Amino acid sequence: MKHLPRDAWSRSKAMLGLAAGLSGQELRHRLRTSFSNSAEKLRGSELSARIEQARLMVDSLGRLKGALMKAGQLLSMDASDLLPPEALAILAKLQGGAEPVDFEVLRGVLVDELGPDWANAFDSFDERPAASASIGQVHRATVGAVPVAVKIQYPGVRESIDSDLAVLRKFGNGWLTVTRRDIELDGVFEELRSLLHLEADYGHERFCQSLFASLVASDPRFVVPRVLPELSATRVLTMSWEEGQPLGQWLLQGPPHDDRLWLAQAMLDLYCSEFFRWGLVQTDPNFANFLMRPAERQLVLLDFGATLEFEPEFRQGYVRLLRAVASGDARRVADEGISFGLIDPRESRATLDLFAEFLTTAVEPFDAKLQPFAFRDADYAARSRDIGSRFTKSLAYSPPPRRLLFLHRKLGGIFQLLRRLDLELDLRPYWAQMVEGDDAGVYSSRSTQTCTSPGASPGST
Repeated sequence: MKHLPRDAWSRSKAMLGLAAGLSGQELRHRLRTSFSNSAEKLRGSELSARIEQARLMVDSLGRLKGALMKAGQLLSMDASDLLPPEALAILAKLQGGAEPVDFEVLRGVLVDELGPDWANAFDSFDERPAASASIGQVHRATVGAVPVAVKIQYPGVRESIDSDLAVLRKFGNGWLTVTRRDIELDGVFEELRSLLHLEADYGHERFCQSLFASLVASDPRFVVPRVLPELSATRVLTMSWEEGQPLGQWLLQGPPHDDRLWLAQAMLDLYCSEFFRWGLVQTDPNFANFLMRPAERQLVLLDFGATLEFEPEFRQGYVRLLRAVASGDARRVADEGISFGLIDPRESRATLDLFAEFLTTAVEPFDAKLQPFAFRDADYAARSRDIGSRFTKSLAYSPPPRRLLFLHRKLGGIFQLLRRLDLELDLRPYWAQMVEGDDAGVYSSRSTQTCTSPGASPGST
């Protein structure tokens, strides 16, 4: 087990060490470039400096955990088209499981959040962690002989979010220098900052988890752990312990076709409800957030910290863009993309055409002529990578769309799951839900209480 910095000073000291290391690499790079008049050598020196910075960050993030590690994980997955492959290979190490920390580091959090007699509220409490992540870890306990999961946040996580992101932002801007892009990342980092503050607020997660439980209550396919509000606070979340097989483990067992088909349909139905009906999306597709109960045909939903709200106006704009793509009119697609804030109007005509081609390829699995769609289609996967690479390399001004960053992360995770399931699936019913919902007045009002959404004003990206 690892030991975290126990107080703000210790964490700041560690962060200063990281910042000093990054600055040292930058200084060495500038000294090397001052003695070189070759453009090729200059670029090679710059690339070398950024790779060393990435190594320093990965080494430090594993020790510090918190928002910086979480943001680094997101960057490694969601900025794959903006960062050179050398940096991605290093940052990819952050996607592995986080090492747990010693329970003594967390004891003070329990005292602060639940009081000095917190242990008396539990019949038993296992100090060995059942699971760990970048922001907190889970311990198993019992209350009234009923097993519960106690999620405890690492100390200093909330307080360090803004300073952690400042370091990551400097790193990201350095990489954009390497790639020669004039892309403004302010909006992206603001959205990331908002999401991380939400994830570090277990009160927000508790509310969203209870809301999701009510939304799926009539659907026996889905199970949401019951929150124990009397044993929960801003940095502690206690809920019922739910049994099930971790999704990744279940997939490795080679489940039968009927079970795989059931899961695919359940995940697609859930996503369509989340975005197109409720406007409330749990945006983290990590397989660790799902438990399978194949005998009961149930899916346990975990971790609602990354739940975001998408306003009716925003979803209406999204549907208009999908309809434009379905029309096959590249000019209309580009116009809707600019209006929706997906692409900067300063981009070249060639880039706008690539944008239309990129979106058309992205929705190709829903083409009526290709049903049932084979998710293992290697040709489609290769073409998707090719057009995605060509499009992103052509961008000169457009940052990743801030309001779609985490929504499309969820969609990408679902698509990867469907590929793993190796199915042929008729997607026409799901496409109908996606493009016809507005005609049914789905977005005109909301009947449920909502979580607070981070980021920009309604309809912005």
